Amino acid sequence: MKIISKNLFKYTFVILISFCIGSFIGNKFPNLPGFNIFSNNDLSKINSIFDKDFSLVNISTQKVLKQKKLIEVKRKANNIILLIADGMGIGHISTYRLLRGGPNERVALDLFPVSGFVLTHSSNAIITDSAASATAYSTGKKTNNGVLGLDKDHEFIENFTEKIQKYGFLNSLISTSDITHATPAAFVSHVESRSNTDEISKQIIESNIMTVLGGGRHFFLPQELGGKRKDKINLLEQVKRSHVLLTEKNELENFSFQGQDKVIGLFAGKHLRDIEDIKNHKFEPSLGEMLDFAIKRSLQINKDSCKGFFIMAEGSQIDWAGHANNLNYFEREMHDFEEAVQLAFDYAKEDQNTLVIVTADHETGGLLIEPESLNDYLTSKVKFSFNTGIGYGSHTGSPVPIYAYGPGSENFTGTLDNTDVFYAMLEALNLENEDENCLE
Repeated sequence: MKIISKNLFKYTFVILISFCIGSFIGNKFPNLPGFNIFSNNDLSKINSIFDKDFSLVNISTQKVLKQKKLIEVKRKANNIILLIADGMGIGHISTYRLLRGGPNERVALDLFPVSGFVLTHSSNAIITDSAASATAYSTGKKTNNGVLGLDKDHEFIENFTEKIQKYGFLNSLISTSDITHATPAAFVSHVESRSNTDEISKQIIESNIMTVLGGGRHFFLPQELGGKRKDKINLLEQVKRSHVLLTEKNELENFSFQGQDKVIGLFAGKHLRDIEDIKNHKFEPSLGEMLDFAIKRSLQINKDSCKGFFIMAEGSQIDWAGHANNLNYFEREMHDFEEAVQLAFDYAKEDQNTLVIVTADHETGGLLIEPESLNDYLTSKVKFSFNTGIGYGSHTGSPVPIYAYGPGSENFTGTLDNTDVFYAMLEALNLENEDENCLE
């Protein structure tokens, strides 16, 4: 062990010296061969942050998790809109606020009167993935990373949409990724691996979800037809028989809100705003446009029969921008997410019977706001740095923020575990009388 430690110190010291020498020579002789690896324009080739301090500690996970005691909600919500910004931490919100208009700017999240923090660990890891965290939100149970809608022993758990549908509530799922991705899938599927998109897509079309919107046509088509399915099933043909299939955003705008058919919108082969399919962007809706459609459709159906609605809308690619350490990508996706947050808040403020919750499944990238120069705070220039690696950010174990507005929001303050969110949402709704046939 001592030999390993000495060698590690020796190699680290050599790398640091090499970096300093390379930087000095590069400044003097920037055209020398091999210098580009140290240039500011090519940091992605450096595989780690050389001078990053860390302490490696083995964390005990033996203590039993206790559910947070809920405040009894006396005025129940008719509807819940849950917005999940995948990968968004406090640093992301602070960064976006500064980029939008400086330190005195305010964004849609700042309108919410109730806020708190969510702890995100999974059953088998301090650092969660989206599958385990979204499953905690959707079921109130911890599970292992990569698992959807099953507990850590791979036993079935009823999820939020399945439970409230029995009491007369409509469900909608929206995502800017493919709709088989981990976060939306956690509210509709039960599989041992988030990679099993063949099974996830089948469970989506067999589910009680009335409106599903996002990307992912490839996961409904077999490989021989240009899709990603390995089971050779053309699920898109089944969708056309069982659902109203939408493929362009103008179909949202021109939709006739009559009838009670299930709707699936698959607006891209993979995720929305895919840089490899730029021509398709003009046919793709924003997160806000999809949310607006889901609200209008839910209200129309509820006029005739059902009690209320639940919508989960995910801004998926904030996480991907953190993985890529790409600030421009991040700003674009945060803007798209904020438009949806503003829409939800405005609707709830007018309606007064809708609970809006905004949170994240985990933080990605360790996004920091730092001075331009060490200890030089008296400047308007700041560095936005992703602190988990150069060119390949990862998830972190930092708590994520949660915001709430509307009936039942009192249970979303302070410190929550991600499993507590499930029970707080249940407490916000009137679940006294089952009504499985509200869509007859």
